[in-house]
Amino acid sequence: MSDEASLGPNAAAVTGAIDAYNAGDIDGLLTMAHPDIEWEVAPEHPAAATHRGFEAVREYHQDWRNTVRDLTIDLRSVAESDDDVVTVCRLHGKGGESGADVEVEIAFLTTFRDGKAVRVEEFLDPAEALRAMESDS
Repeated sequence: MSDEASLGPNAAAVTGAIDAYNAGDIDGLLTMAHPDIEWEVAPEHPAAATHRGFEAVREYHQDWRNTVRDLTIDLRSVAESDDDVVTVCRLHGKGGESGADVEVEIAFLTTFRDGKAVRVEEFLDPAEALRAMESDS
């Protein structure tokens, strides 16, 4: 993982949002975001969709918190290029009904404009997220 002292402002905003999420503060997650943010769920997910705006993104994350108890994001690495930040993470929690351990590797490609996140794309393959960031540069 990158040393937090060496992170640019966009990457620092993303890591701060992850810290807020892990504290159960979904609104804190949204402090990095533009009000018209688009959050694209990984296409492999059965409920793949693009959520637009604070309320839709808030509902999406609240649904995850209701489905997976004690959901946390373990940040593994951060890469940044221009206005893009890729965070590679592991999600941990317990199935809401079954209590079974849930663990998923995921990467987020977050695109910033004027200091605010305007788009987040989820990738189940971190290498694909990094390739997408490189193609944007």
